Amino acid sequence: MRISEERIAALARQICNALLDEDLIDLEISEERFFFIIEQLILQDMRMEDKIDEEAAARLRKQKPYLQDGTPDWEVALEKVKDDLASSRGYVIR
Repeated sequence: MRISEERIAALARQICNALLDEDLIDLEISEERFFFIIEQLILQDMRMEDKIDEEAAARLRKQKPYLQDGTPDWEVALEKVKDDLASSRGYVIR
């Protein structure tokens, strides 16, 4: 994951507080439960992105073994594969 779980918890808390402070939501659950839900959604999103990254690299190594990891050509091809995988799952990267 690009962000630590501690940072994700802090971001979730900031999101919850902002939504509550601005009266943008009317909670029917506890604030702690709301925080937990937001935190889990962020973690789920980060895990999906990690999975797409791993699958894209594996697919690229199989389809284009002549590309070397870390080269500009590798990075361009990797981004294309990641975008294709994300799109096929209804997921948006970036």
